[in-house]
Amino acid sequence: MGLNGMMAGGPTPGGDGEDNIFTRDRAPTGREKRVRQAMVIGGVLLVLFVVWMYLQGGENRAIKAMSPVQREALFMETRESFRLMCTGDAGTRFIERCQKQAEFLSRFDECDEACRREIAPMLRSSVR
Repeated sequence: MGLNGMMAGGPTPGGDGEDNIFTRDRAPTGREKRVRQAMVIGGVLLVLFVVWMYLQGGENRAIKAMSPVQREALFMETRESFRLMCTGDAGTRFIERCQKQAEFLSRFDECDEACRREIAPMLRSSVR
């Protein structure tokens, strides 16, 4: 059987076909399997990271999409609520809520240096 027999998919000369490197149904090696698994896991992690980053920016996009009047009203209302609940002795009872409000206030452009000093004790990085 010459070259034509091999090209037509016939058996290769001198072998039973089991260890034939020319067959298409060769099982992947262990290294190939590990590389393929690593690529799949890496791809999934990359997709999850991109989705997480997109969701993290959702609140910022919502704030930026508001009209200046609406944004200022929300900022003032949230800041007043923060002052009532989170400053002084009251803040020790609502730590988790105060941390969330402080993080939310820090996303506003209206939160100036005085605002940042006011919310600093409740930001999570400061609390840990």
